[in-house]
Amino acid sequence: MKRSNRKILIGVLIIGLTVGFLIVRGISTTSAYYLTVAELKESPTGLNLGAEETVRVGGDVVADSIAYDQQALRLAFELRDQQNPAATIRVSYAGPKPDAFEPDVEVLAEGTYRRGDNLFAADNLLVKCPSKYSSEEGSK
Repeated sequence: MKRSNRKILIGVLIIGLTVGFLIVRGISTTSAYYLTVAELKESPTGLNLGAEETVRVGGDVVADSIAYDQQALRLAFELRDQQNPAATIRVSYAGPKPDAFEPDVEVLAEGTYRRGDNLFAADNLLVKCPSKYSSEEGSK
């Protein structure tokens, strides 16, 4: 093998390893489990989460549980599992209340779960908007 070909091969290997490392590093720092409320509270995955491990949890907002302090931008509410309505967690979020946030709407919260307090400290809050293209019942 010529000397110039060897240099090119070594350069390509170094670039390939660097790109691979960056991809793995990026995935590991931005990945988070997605669980339902019941899974977070009862499944082996949910039970084995570390105190500082980021997780995404989805469910419906409990109607009479919303408390919002507009001055401090603090939102607190309960999240109910869609399949098992008896499973609920309290959610605390520091930030502006999303426009579409209302009782019984589907929410996806990302943050950490303190099992002892049954409190989910959300860093991000996403609200699923109701679709205006849903078919009406009884229409053809």
